[in-house]
Amino acid sequence: MTNVAVWYRNFRLLWLSQFISIAGLTILVPLLPIYIASLQALSVTEIQLWSGLAIAAPAITTMVSSPLWGKLGDKISRKWMVLRALLGLAVCLFLMSLCTTPLQFVVVRLLQGLFGGVVDASNAFATSEAPDDMRGKVLGKLQSAISAGSLVGPLIGGIVAAMIGFQSLLLIIAIITFVVCVIGVKFLVETSHRQHTNEQATVTCGVFQSFHCLLGTQTTCRFIIVGILANLAMYGMMTALAPLTAGVNTTLLDDKSAVGIVQSVFWTASILSAPLWGRLNDKNYVKQVYLLTALVCGFSVVLQGLATNIWMLMIFRIVQGLTYSALIQSVMYVVVKACHRDLKGTFVGSTNSMLVVGQVIGSMFGAVVTSSYNPSITFIVMGVIFIGSSLILLFSRVNEMSEYQISMKLWELNDRRAK
Repeated sequence: MTNVAVWYRNFRLLWLSQFISIAGLTILVPLLPIYIASLQALSVTEIQLWSGLAIAAPAITTMVSSPLWGKLGDKISRKWMVLRALLGLAVCLFLMSLCTTPLQFVVVRLLQGLFGGVVDASNAFATSEAPDDMRGKVLGKLQSAISAGSLVGPLIGGIVAAMIGFQSLLLIIAIITFVVCVIGVKFLVETSHRQHTNEQATVTCGVFQSFHCLLGTQTTCRFIIVGILANLAMYGMMTALAPLTAGVNTTLLDDKSAVGIVQSVFWTASILSAPLWGRLNDKNYVKQVYLLTALVCGFSVVLQGLATNIWMLMIFRIVQGLTYSALIQSVMYVVVKACHRDLKGTFVGSTNSMLVVGQVIGSMFGAVVTSSYNPSITFIVMGVIFIGSSLILLFSRVNEMSEYQISMKLWELNDRRAK
């Protein structure tokens, strides 16, 4: 089999892995309060508390584990990090199916963040194997897998859970994830790691040094900051979407169906647009892509907060989906483009560890704003944050991709000094 054929087979498996993992993880998110209530008799306040803890739990452990797994992948094998993440997710989903109390479920969710990480592992593997001029395209298509999983998971979750129950649903997803892992053992082929480990001079970098380099280099630092803000704004809207939709829904649809449709149009738009932004990033337009999409995304979120009917809300959600799909993949593109080929796992993991901070803060901040004011205010605030991230990049000295290589040169210089 030719290298090109191997690469495309690898990519199809990585896309499937991301799709399955995201679909499996998002199946329960809209139904989490219902699932928590099914485990134990709780008050409304207790249900909300446990639901919030369950959402935040994986992000907390991911902040710690993601750089370490990435470093291990650079040293041993990025392929086996993908398989390790799939196996870890399958085991955690199986354990979730056995949970009988909210505490048990939260503990397993912590383990999920510790041993999972399919997206990070797949991004590191794919970008290390991809040709230099296709990294943006690859990240764009992998972003579409995340969007597709986020669309399909919640859609089928409610239907299947009503038919067979939550525990059976989690068990089925665990089995499917394990099967994908087994397929990957046989058909995923890693070429770049094998070639580079045979070279005499291999660049090395510790986890703490990776944080220092990422934050000490202007380009990567600025993009990580705006990425954290984008995640903060995105996750800050989650608790406000359902009440906002219910408030403007004057159709014959019940509120649950309306929320599902509003979410579906967002992720459908994201699936369609993500590969386009990746191709533009490959043409060295990454700064312009982020500036434009963050600005339009922010205004669309503000307008959602001002929507007076569900049709206006859906239109602005489509615009948000078309533009949001560019943001995080652009941040990752800058990191993988700047870093050395032997350090992609370490730096992707370290970057994700910092981006997850935005998820944690956003979830808590959004809940506070929504409970203190109303969902419309939450959307307006989060839209302003999106716009602010665009302005931060606009007034920075980040220019063309030729300047991004300063990070790689810094790491190589440090390595030579150490020797």
